[in-house]
Amino acid sequence: MPETGAPSRLPTNQVFDVLVIGGGITGAWTALDCTLRGLSTVLVEKADFGSATSMRSSRLLHGGIRYLQQLEFGKVRESSRERSFLTRSAPHLVKHIPFVVPTYPGIRQGRAFLYSGMLAYRILALGTSAVLRDPATRAPSDRGISRQAIKDQGLIHDEAITGGRILYEAQVHSSERMTLGVIERARASGAVALNYAVMDHYRITDNKVSGVWVRDLIDGEAGEIRSQIVINAAGPWCDHVNQTASLHRLNTGFARGAHILTRALLNHYAVALPSAFQSDGLATRGHRHVFVIPWRNRSLIGTSYMESDEPSDSLVPTDSEISQLVDTVNSGLPQAKLSHNDVLQSFVGYYPLQSASIRQGVYQGTGEYRLVDHALTDGTEGLVTALGAKFTTARRLGEMAAQLAEKKIGRTAHSRRYPTRNVQIQGGDIADLASFQKRMLEKYSGLWSESTCRYLISCYGSRIHEIAKLCRDRPALNRPLAKSQDTIAAQVVYAATSESVMHLTDILLRRTDLCLLGHPGDPVLNDCAELAAATLGWSENQRLAELELIRTELARSIPAAPTE
Repeated sequence: MPETGAPSRLPTNQVFDVLVIGGGITGAWTALDCTLRGLSTVLVEKADFGSATSMRSSRLLHGGIRYLQQLEFGKVRESSRERSFLTRSAPHLVKHIPFVVPTYPGIRQGRAFLYSGMLAYRILALGTSAVLRDPATRAPSDRGISRQAIKDQGLIHDEAITGGRILYEAQVHSSERMTLGVIERARASGAVALNYAVMDHYRITDNKVSGVWVRDLIDGEAGEIRSQIVINAAGPWCDHVNQTASLHRLNTGFARGAHILTRALLNHYAVALPSAFQSDGLATRGHRHVFVIPWRNRSLIGTSYMESDEPSDSLVPTDSEISQLVDTVNSGLPQAKLSHNDVLQSFVGYYPLQSASIRQGVYQGTGEYRLVDHALTDGTEGLVTALGAKFTTARRLGEMAAQLAEKKIGRTAHSRRYPTRNVQIQGGDIADLASFQKRMLEKYSGLWSESTCRYLISCYGSRIHEIAKLCRDRPALNRPLAKSQDTIAAQVVYAATSESVMHLTDILLRRTDLCLLGHPGDPVLNDCAELAAATLGWSENQRLAELELIRTELARSIPAAPTE
């Protein structure tokens, strides 16, 4: 944190081309695309980067097959293409996991119906992975799996199963680090990005937005940041932000989707289990599914479904939401014998509903993002809202928002350029992932175990050398922080010195996954607090306050969190 008398973080002495509100994945890609087009860009985020909806997902880059049930063929192809762009931007952060989708007697849940859907998906996605020149980054083709193989693997114990298919989806090792990597790439290209800087209200003169009033939550300073265009990328909170300008609402309601993290229920397979909720698609198999996904040697389970009038700042599941997930798993995987006490971590995110009629208990999730020019909808110039719907398509929405901003400013020379389609985020400049992994394992065999080295590659990509240098310069930091985890002390110090950290929660929940995997125990929290305090110059009172913050966060999100 800045010391008393330190210069202000707020850039109030210049007029930017673009100001982006929101440091989630949509705001991050928007800021990067604008910057790469040569537009001077500033981004403000009221909390930490990627700390709301962007870190509360299934950690999947969906290839678009889910849109077949709505017969949205354009969305299928778009999602498949965007998955490839994101994979190319950060190959170290993405791997493919096999999903088992079971079949049952009958037409809509039978083999023929599922195979037809997979075949249609392959046709619609044809050519979308051509941008991935590294074979290691391409998703394998889907394939069938027999009823007996499903039983032998212990995946689903249901006598009605007739077989299934295996579909490979892309999984993000850390959505938090992907969001941070996009923001760091934007900064390296000239953008200004501020976390813990809350937008108070728009600066409006003669029905034109020309900036925002911002309050720095770190030093308490407030000021006006001016820009030619403001892009509201505040996600589910976009309507709340726009209330300060009396603009019309974009959303008719919201849905809460909860996830829980438990002990590993399966091995390396993910399964899709039918839930109690119907889907509103035109070609569905009947019910929406709850996924049980292997992640970091645990099982990530989601999502639940609950309608909500407004998004809340409390992003912790209710007991009933956790019960939805536990009951669905126990119904489809009775051998799991799951209970609330098995929940190691939990979180909930919001996504917008834009249907004219919200139907209770019917899943109405949409992959439709929205780009709104308020000059056309409200007569307010200089303001655009970019409302994202999925992590996978955030890059595309950011690209469209940047194109619109460029047009409104009057700089059309680059309007047909697509700079983020070929960009590598920080750490992502890896041409051959398998070869890179092999070289790093050999180079650092004397420094780390194979497990730790692979983990650090997944976190930092080509920037792993910076972690290695820190470990060699300060050998005391080359130690694991908790049993059965690969997180090392050097990561805490690296985050504090190089990754825009303001609070201990930033380090333990977003720069590392130490507390995302469960409560590591109070001694570990104390250890991390001491490392951060020594690096950031915190007083003893501040160190204790930071410890209290992370303990409070864990107590809310972990039903069975230890008290000592």
